[in-house]
Amino acid sequence: MNYHPLTHKCRIYPKDKQIKQFEMTLDACQFLYNELLNQYKVDYKNNNIPYNLINYFKMVIGQAKNNYSSISKLNDSTIDDVLNNVIRAIRLSKDPYKLKAKDEKIRVHSFLLNNTKNIELIGNILHLDKYGKFKLHYGKTIEYNRVISYKVLYQNKKWFILITIRSDNIKPFPKTGKKIGIDLGLKNLVVLSNGQKYDPPNILYSNKKLSKFNRKLSSKSKGSRKYEDIISKQNSEQFHRKNIINDYFHKLSTKIVKENDVIAMESLDIQDMLKDKRYSKNIFQANWHKLVYMIKYKCELYGKIFIQVNTRFPSTKLCSKCGYKYDDITIDVRTWECPKCGEIHDRDVNAAKNILRKALLKN
Repeated sequence: MNYHPLTHKCRIYPKDKQIKQFEMTLDACQFLYNELLNQYKVDYKNNNIPYNLINYFKMVIGQAKNNYSSISKLNDSTIDDVLNNVIRAIRLSKDPYKLKAKDEKIRVHSFLLNNTKNIELIGNILHLDKYGKFKLHYGKTIEYNRVISYKVLYQNKKWFILITIRSDNIKPFPKTGKKIGIDLGLKNLVVLSNGQKYDPPNILYSNKKLSKFNRKLSSKSKGSRKYEDIISKQNSEQFHRKNIINDYFHKLSTKIVKENDVIAMESLDIQDMLKDKRYSKNIFQANWHKLVYMIKYKCELYGKIFIQVNTRFPSTKLCSKCGYKYDDITIDVRTWECPKCGEIHDRDVNAAKNILRKALLKN
């Protein structure tokens, strides 16, 4: 039995009354987040650091419920989600005392509701507890065995419902008997060990528009109406570019997983790569981690094998035919001839072949 949580992002068009309810809940979540963080920072400053964060914050939440009616009206699952967000921020921070509270610039934009008897999803109509009824705009009917949770999201001046479902017995992709190694790059996003290459998503037009908006912003007074208008257009274009990338990555990852039974990739250390200032911007925009994540979870979902080799494995320097290690190769060399066996290699295809061979030996 295959089990994997899946999330569907559906557009909704709430009425004014429903928007007001959503905004009140978001404000309450933001207020609770700041209350928990501020109380922790006070104790942290006085060296009264709690050993068990969950128990500590539950005590603080209990006091907040007694003192503030807006927090007492929040759903338990919504409060738990805020709690988890605070704990995650504290654990990821080197100095929790420097964590910033949520404000007008850094707002809470979502809240979580676990599935209960007061929430019902029938076809594309969602009855969401006290918030009322919504039509989901998704393009197809969502098939599920059980809904785990609903998250209301405000993004780019639009409202969405993120529905996380439990899908059991997902039909695996047919076996093809193929094994593939993958090398990720900048010129070619994906290079396969069989010689196939895939370009990055075409976001050139979006990048030009964003550059144009940046130039316009430099000549506007911060806080003016025209400044805010350009910021709004910029956010909309960034949202559009993100959708282009996600759509391309989903189609490419599904194609790779469907066509191959074993998929091998390097485990990338993105933070270390970003230290090279020559390529840091391009590496950051390539979104390699997102593509790796998609391929990995789809392999788990559809019954394929995913193997990662250590990032320190010298896949580029090894000859995939004889195993000779060519230490003198530099980053600008795209093809090279093996001094030992005379084989001429495409740099990226050779690396993908070595990744596959190493993964198979490892497995």
